[in-house]
Amino acid sequence: MAELEKGTQEEKEMNQDEAAENEVENEGGETNAFDITEKFKRQQPQPQVKQKELVGVTDKKVETKRLLIFMGLCFGVAWLTEFFSIIPMYRSGNAEAVQEAANMVSQLMLTPALSVVVARIATREGLAKSGLQFNFMEHKLLFLAGWFGMTALTFLGAVIYFLVFRDNFDPQMGNFMTVYSASMADKNVQTDNIDIMAVYRTDLLIKVFTAAVLDIINSFGEEWGFRAYLLPKLYRRLGAVPSMVLCGFASGLWYAPLVAVGYYYGSANAGFPVVNILAMCIFGTVTGIIYSYLCLRTGSVFPSVFAHSTVNVMMSQATLLTFDGGNYFVGPAPTGILSGLPFIVVAALCLVSMKKHPVEVRDKTE
Repeated sequence: MAELEKGTQEEKEMNQDEAAENEVENEGGETNAFDITEKFKRQQPQPQVKQKELVGVTDKKVETKRLLIFMGLCFGVAWLTEFFSIIPMYRSGNAEAVQEAANMVSQLMLTPALSVVVARIATREGLAKSGLQFNFMEHKLLFLAGWFGMTALTFLGAVIYFLVFRDNFDPQMGNFMTVYSASMADKNVQTDNIDIMAVYRTDLLIKVFTAAVLDIINSFGEEWGFRAYLLPKLYRRLGAVPSMVLCGFASGLWYAPLVAVGYYYGSANAGFPVVNILAMCIFGTVTGIIYSYLCLRTGSVFPSVFAHSTVNVMMSQATLLTFDGGNYFVGPAPTGILSGLPFIVVAALCLVSMKKHPVEVRDKTE
């Protein structure tokens, strides 16, 4: 009986030793082949924490390819057309050729949008979440800001200019009347200053409400390219403030060849054309920040399109009220430093707001 108890005790000790060895092996990474549940758990893929990204994020290499295609087409097509066709026509001195050059410049405004189409087709990106949604009911105030806000800033800038240069304010529009009457005389058309003034005031009132759509095609061409396509890709890589600044700078630099021949800003100033190109880049950056803010906050390209169209249409209105036509670098057009002050302040506020409250990120699978 004692021997039986001794044998039983030895067997218990052996079983305990084996169990201990199995625990050591499991701790070292070995799987217990008899534990079906444990084996099944180890073979199952472990759940991964979803990485939060902005909508539309894909492989970085693909995104880089898309950026290169867009930038190459957007700048390449526009600049080559300007260098080899538009600029020679503009410099020819022939009135018809100059007019045709102006028409071609207007057509080139669609280049960014066409570049987006090609880039999306070439990389199979599709048109999903491309900024074409018209979500007015969700963002009424920002849509209205895009429609009327730039008009308000343009008028405020003109007021600042005329407060500083009061002697240059001409409510009778004498300089404009002279130029306009001369152009009509060449066409054997009689003009009356009172009638012209009435037409101008009526036209200005109409533009206050319609400027947002009067240049909508050209503005859409630029905004769908720079703000709805380039901006989100830069945002995902660089963050809010750098992307808004760089996108605006790029949209200003895009005009460089035309600025370099005096098509914008003229050519009589000191430092031409470097100063002129720099001025266009600054103006593009300031206004581009505002356009970027509207686009990012709403997820729609249309508020920025309205704002861009308004700037294009209202830009020269205040210059008609000057004796000398104003100065592109000073005012009263918003390209000037004085008349551009309201735009600069609003752009700065947009950057601060976006920095403190960046666009909400979503998972790409949502």
